[in-house]
Amino acid sequence: MTTWLAGMRMTADRLNDTDLSGNVVFLARRGTAQSITSGADSSSNAISWDNVDLDSLSGWSGSQPTRWTAPSTGWWILAGGVSFEGNSGGQIRECVWYVNGGAISAGRSRPIPTTAISASGMTVIARTVPRLLNAGDYVQLVAAQNSGSSLNVFTGSYQPFMSVRYGGPA
Repeated sequence: MTTWLAGMRMTADRLNDTDLSGNVVFLARRGTAQSITSGADSSSNAISWDNVDLDSLSGWSGSQPTRWTAPSTGWWILAGGVSFEGNSGGQIRECVWYVNGGAISAGRSRPIPTTAISASGMTVIARTVPRLLNAGDYVQLVAAQNSGSSLNVFTGSYQPFMSVRYGGPA
């Protein structure tokens, strides 16, 4: 958020920073099945968004549907979740935030670290993390699991989702 000082000129950038702070600028969902391969997290398992409900800053492109790209340098708050179809194999169901193709610090969510995985499906909520991004940095929500075979993400009311809020200027 812009800190206004005596004598400062109003500019479009300063007014936009003030107006956007705390607001959701991107919201997307996965409405159809997507196969998540078994194994370690990888950008090849990034969720491909097929329902974009809000993209007020034009950070998403259908030509790269797994990515949201920051339009300007600043703090961005990432939130999301992934639901996996039922399968009792393996011990891991998780989601991981990636920036520019790699996992970020404090960006991993693995809520069930036991050996008992439900055969009825599981939702994993990603960690909500503030992240300083440069203009052009891209964000992906990556699903990971180790059931021993590919699992689809759930759809319907369990759809994976991703949201981005603007936190303020750097």
